[in-house]
Amino acid sequence: MSDREVDETDIKILRMLQVDARKSFGEIASQCGVSRETVKNRFDTMKKEGIIRGTSIVINPRKMDKKHIVIIGIQTTQPYSNQVLNMVKKIPGICVATRAVGRYDVEAIAIQKDIQQIGNTGDTIGDFQQVKSVDVDIFVDKPLLCPKNFEFE
Repeated sequence: MSDREVDETDIKILRMLQVDARKSFGEIASQCGVSRETVKNRFDTMKKEGIIRGTSIVINPRKMDKKHIVIIGIQTTQPYSNQVLNMVKKIPGICVATRAVGRYDVEAIAIQKDIQQIGNTGDTIGDFQQVKSVDVDIFVDKPLLCPKNFEFE
């Protein structure tokens, strides 16, 4: 990976892709005042450098009968956070899982169909021998993604 500075054009490209990852390089080029080839080259460079890890779509789970987005905070008996993390990653419905620093040793985000499934997931995690406690928070509103709030500088 290089130590190349991300410049204004890179930031414009990144911001447009954050809002719509399917936006064409041609559209981005015209809005940035550069050529399509420049956008493609910069995209490829940022991907190679690890600045861009991929492109994705945002799915509305509620339209697919998954009504609840859940944040799960897990306290582990030290030094078992890696073991717990690896077990949590295998649970159906877990979309994001990571070790954390702070109140919890592991945090996860799950998409769940109903309250019973949320309870089952919490119970499954709580049954792991290396887990001290499990806290579950449920999003009550549709989550608002704010890619424009990401600070590049």
